[in-house]
Amino acid sequence: MSENCMVCDSSSAQYHFGATVCRACAAFFRRYVNTKKLTILCNCLSKKESQYPCRLCRMKKCLAVGMERCKVQGPRDINNSLKRKMIEGSSPTYSLSSGSPASTISNIEFGITPRSVELINLLAKNYRNLEATRSTIFNISEEKNALGVNLYELSLEVKTDAKLLWKLCETTFPQFDRLDRSDKKTLFYNFYSKWSILEVAIFSTKYNDPHNFYSPSGSVAKSINDFYVNTVREEAILTEEEVIRIFEPYWTYHFQNVIGPLVKLQFGETENMALFGIMLWDAGYVNVSEELADVCHSMRKIICRELSSYLAENDVSPSRFFETLDTINIIEKAEHKCQEEIELCGVYNFEVDEDMRKMVMWEKY
Repeated sequence: MSENCMVCDSSSAQYHFGATVCRACAAFFRRYVNTKKLTILCNCLSKKESQYPCRLCRMKKCLAVGMERCKVQGPRDINNSLKRKMIEGSSPTYSLSSGSPASTISNIEFGITPRSVELINLLAKNYRNLEATRSTIFNISEEKNALGVNLYELSLEVKTDAKLLWKLCETTFPQFDRLDRSDKKTLFYNFYSKWSILEVAIFSTKYNDPHNFYSPSGSVAKSINDFYVNTVREEAILTEEEVIRIFEPYWTYHFQNVIGPLVKLQFGETENMALFGIMLWDAGYVNVSEELADVCHSMRKIICRELSSYLAENDVSPSRFFETLDTINIIEKAEHKCQEEIELCGVYNFEVDEDMRKMVMWEKY
């Protein structure tokens, strides 16, 4: 008669890594030992009774029933350079003191070794260079900045700025540079609107001004009535009151639900650049092929690992990591609002550069 798994109590268990467990729990333990894992919190309370325990509790039980890390063979395909970056060698045991804000995190071995944030630092350096290039290209004087930009002028800036960001992606990520043109366009168009939304919050923090929208050049957006202009028709389709009634809710949404919360988080350069990379290498869209998705998952793991290491090395609460990732949900909701706004601009003949319109309305869901 077969024994039950000592971890999950399923049938058909056998001896694996020092304990009698099922193949699923053995595979889980092997993956945990051989791959990098971020520090995790217990979320069992949010799960249904019929589900497995969370990864944290499952790993604790594996260790409790006698499974041993030393009995797990090293990972295969070590010669693959990309996989090798994500293979962990022998790592010291990390434990959090009971006084830590994350005292609910287990003191089991997570396999996290302090590492450099090479990729994020390179991205930050190249982004600073991009800001200098923007200053030269856009050459915005204080007087011109005081006048502000309207929607059409903003869209022309976006057209130029997108080329600079595309080049930044190629320079920073060799994996991006090696993609064919079609895959590059897919990733970049999926990414650009989200980054633009985050960058508005970055500018608001930089200029200590959460009450205005800023363009890539650093110019302030004009007031609502002057922002939406019709450069084709001489007669306005909408009155000023109608413009405010239709478009003010979008501005209010962005200030209250996007810029305000993001500015309040006060992300530093490293966190903002990590979000840049995570949003660029996003495989969660229907237009991303399986092959491209594999590259995205690998790149995201590297970036998340570096962000986690940076936060740990600077004694930042582990919850900050999840706060950083949660901002993507805020940004994606705001992206849908931007699409609605651009659609309305088309309805009422407010001119937008075609390249910007294509990026904002890019079909990816």
